Amino acid sequence: MERFAGKIKADGSDPYFRLDPGPGKLAIEISAPTNAWTARTPLDSRVPADFAGGTFGMIPYPFADSEGKADLLKINYAHNGTSTFGGITVQSPLSPAVDVPEGSTIEFDVYYPKSAQGKYMRWRIRNIDSNLDSYLRDYEYNNLNPDWVGSYNGESWLRAHHSVTSSVGMSSNFVLELHGETSRPAETGTLLVADIKITAPDPNGVALPDVVNRENQSVVAPLKSVYNRENERFMVGAIGTGPVTGTRAQHYEIFVDGNNLKAESTHSLGPSWLKSVTGEALSGADTTPGLGEYNFPTAAYQTIRDSGAPGEYKSHAHVLAWYNQAPAWMRQIIPANLPLGYNGTTNFYGLGNGVTTKVPVDKEMSRRVQFNHTMYVMRHFLTTDAKYGSSASRGVIPFNSWDVLNEEVHESRHSELIPQDPNNWRTSLKHTNWLAAMSDDLIGGDLEEHYIYQLFKYAHIAAPNAEMAAAYKANYAGLPEYMTLDGHDIGGSIDAYVVDNPPKLTYNDYGIATRSKARTVYNMVRELNTAWLSDPLYDGRPLIEDIGIQGHDSVAKTLASDNQYAMALYASLVDQGLISGISYSEFDLRMPTSAPGGGAIAPAVLNVRQSDALGYEYALMYKLFTKFAPYIDHIISWGVSGSGWQGSYVLFDSEDNANAGYYGAVKPDRFILGHSYLDNYFDGEYEKLQDGYQIDLGDLGTYTR
Repeated sequence: MERFAGKIKADGSDPYFRLDPGPGKLAIEISAPTNAWTARTPLDSRVPADFAGGTFGMIPYPFADSEGKADLLKINYAHNGTSTFGGITVQSPLSPAVDVPEGSTIEFDVYYPKSAQGKYMRWRIRNIDSNLDSYLRDYEYNNLNPDWVGSYNGESWLRAHHSVTSSVGMSSNFVLELHGETSRPAETGTLLVADIKITAPDPNGVALPDVVNRENQSVVAPLKSVYNRENERFMVGAIGTGPVTGTRAQHYEIFVDGNNLKAESTHSLGPSWLKSVTGEALSGADTTPGLGEYNFPTAAYQTIRDSGAPGEYKSHAHVLAWYNQAPAWMRQIIPANLPLGYNGTTNFYGLGNGVTTKVPVDKEMSRRVQFNHTMYVMRHFLTTDAKYGSSASRGVIPFNSWDVLNEEVHESRHSELIPQDPNNWRTSLKHTNWLAAMSDDLIGGDLEEHYIYQLFKYAHIAAPNAEMAAAYKANYAGLPEYMTLDGHDIGGSIDAYVVDNPPKLTYNDYGIATRSKARTVYNMVRELNTAWLSDPLYDGRPLIEDIGIQGHDSVAKTLASDNQYAMALYASLVDQGLISGISYSEFDLRMPTSAPGGGAIAPAVLNVRQSDALGYEYALMYKLFTKFAPYIDHIISWGVSGSGWQGSYVLFDSEDNANAGYYGAVKPDRFILGHSYLDNYFDGEYEKLQDGYQIDLGDLGTYTR
């Protein structure tokens, strides 16, 4: 391939070109465990202190390529089926004890059998005696393209390398804790851990210079001038609400707040009519039905609407239902007739975060809760009815799109279920207690009775188009009683609430680049949306209109091509007429220790090699977005400047200067071709994103673009 030569500035300041600056301070080992492992109190109180029967010990390297290999740590994990997590915690002295400097990493290899899929949730790691410890949870043991395969105990084993940022300070001990996956039955499993070490930049190496971002956001080309619908691409946006000014006004078009529309924020009190199956009220559910239950962040979105020219800026809403964020009164609700805990069938439920009190509630009551929640929250913004805290003087506050449900696919169950059945999805869900209560004993029955189907159906009713209004009126006599109890229609009519351009109703989730999770979401949306076509209230719109992909990702060798598989899956649903589009709803990039130049946590200044790697990855991802532009509604950066989520890097630094990510996003080809020294790291990624590439979707066939 002919590489871009460009015009090289004498001071090296051209953001689109750099020769290899060298490796910088390569990491060297500064300490490692002695492998004199002993049991200790778990770091996480949810792990049983007695390990539920788990064992551990050092064994000789058991695989065929054993020459020169050191012994490794064998962990026999056990889950008693009753605790929150299975798990085991072990500790070894470090040799030598060491004062760990900034920029250090913890490295180790894990050997795992294929039967490990779905069992393990995360490692928790600590290298000093205080509580400066780390979770490692951005992995799933289901590698589709392993670089190593061995055989042990009659089973095929794979290997994964892990590298995480180390705690800083004087360290004399190393603690390693394995957490089994939540809500699983009693089970055991085995993993092998090898080559644990703490590494640090070589103090005798030559440090790479820090990058200098020279151009302020106010002088570079607006990102939205490159990416917009008029250019036949997609909208670009950022997190943040309130008046649209500064970097947001210059570069972005659509905005979201990460917290203020969650049920935990908007629906603080429960309705007085909420009762258990035996008639008792739930604690916290003792107010008068109506606006006293709600707290709406109206001004945050009204000021977006009123900034700039009419319609210039748009809003995305996050989120109506989420297992991780609900008020205490809602978290109490559990199904009346389903067993707690995963049992391999659809007939189970799991507990969402923070559940302490459990009260059985029948499905009609549970549906009434979610129906009312959806009506009040959506209609507060999308109508002028005083019943919902609106008014004609305030006017409608429009939304481009709305996350109806967030993260309801289980963290890892899909990784063992999809290989067994590529069309699986129901048993790969979390079945969060207050949502599963809406289906109760019917959770494994007709799709129209499934809680996800119901949640999206409510959103269609809350923000109806004219076709929904007509269908609602025509079928009013057959509607369930809970839909008619609280005055959300006028004599059976919802004509007054018709929205000319209803928000696109979105299912939002993370980890979509994992093929088994992408396939799970594909299966779910395909089946639910197909069933919706024959619903009496079908309104001409897909039930789930958009799939929102959370791109909280890391710079990695195959990130873009891994995401391409998911994009192709969902694009095929658009081609089938089953969804309207795709969005990258939460996008930022971490700089892991394995990235070129080493790891960094935003807003820390990057060295030139780190900066170039960041720009190259953003360039690859925007190449991917552009390739699938006909299918994409919007891309939202999960941060405006400085840092995104969990120390990730966004497109502008903490001084609002454009960083390499911005340049990579604006001119992907130019950035990639001008940084050819990184081609070896991102081996083949650029070529995979060219037009005409065929993507193997397995039993679904080949997707050609």
